[in-house]
Amino acid sequence: MNATTFPQPTIVSVVFRYNPSKIVAGVAGGLYVIASALLFTRLFANRTWWGLCLPIASTCMALGFYLRIPMALNPNSLPIFMLQQLLAILPPAAYLAFNYILYGRFVVGLASRSHGGIAESWGDAWKRYSWIRSEKVARWFVASDVTTFLIQGAGGGMQASTNVTSDKLGADILLGGLVLQTLSFALFILLVVRAWRSIVRDGVRPAKERWGVVLWTLFFSSTFFMIRCIYRVIELAQGNGGYLMTHEVYFYVLDSLPLLIGISTYVIFWPSKYLASLEAEAKSPADAYAIPMRP
Repeated sequence: MNATTFPQPTIVSVVFRYNPSKIVAGVAGGLYVIASALLFTRLFANRTWWGLCLPIASTCMALGFYLRIPMALNPNSLPIFMLQQLLAILPPAAYLAFNYILYGRFVVGLASRSHGGIAESWGDAWKRYSWIRSEKVARWFVASDVTTFLIQGAGGGMQASTNVTSDKLGADILLGGLVLQTLSFALFILLVVRAWRSIVRDGVRPAKERWGVVLWTLFFSSTFFMIRCIYRVIELAQGNGGYLMTHEVYFYVLDSLPLLIGISTYVIFWPSKYLASLEAEAKSPADAYAIPMRP
């Protein structure tokens, strides 16, 4: 009697436990290509070079989706798998970085506005709106994202091994990186809430100000980015073979879609013109536009 032979596990089958859909990957990649093109158009039209990380990251994510097609066709190709994982993990960190940079610019504008643009008097005005100095927000949080990305990258690389021990350790390291990233982003959302509450306490209603759109887009996009972070944490906490990880639909509905909604917000409300209105008020006479100082 011939011995029964079983197919050897592949990298994809060990990590994902399903065969990635080539059609869905192509559609998702196409949607991200469209979003990238629109974001690039917005960026070049407004010359907002500080926001370059957003469309570049969206383009990288589109490539990551397209790579799921050859990955499905070559499930044991380590280079394809590693590159696909890299392009799935890195872009969200850049999306968060865009929000960090935008928040810093927004707080600088608020501080300047509250003192009529007089630089000598608003050097410490940021303290009214933020716990962290405005120009350091992006630096600190981006550094946090880079650190957690490296941790996630190391874990993702170990998951590529067909060795069960390495796969389990890699998943734990990846989970740890995601938890730290989620906690860091939760702190950032608290900073946005602090800014909003300070503005309201100063007697200003952001909803009636043109520049208030920046605040609402930060809230809106950050909410969807956080949905993705929480999903990823729960997915990895369930372990390899967990329900979320073994059903591809959740990867698209709770990971890819929230990120797409978050970045697409800036296609409609590109922040440069709203920041410009804040800067315009800052250059106006202090007695006409200054926010009354709290005692």
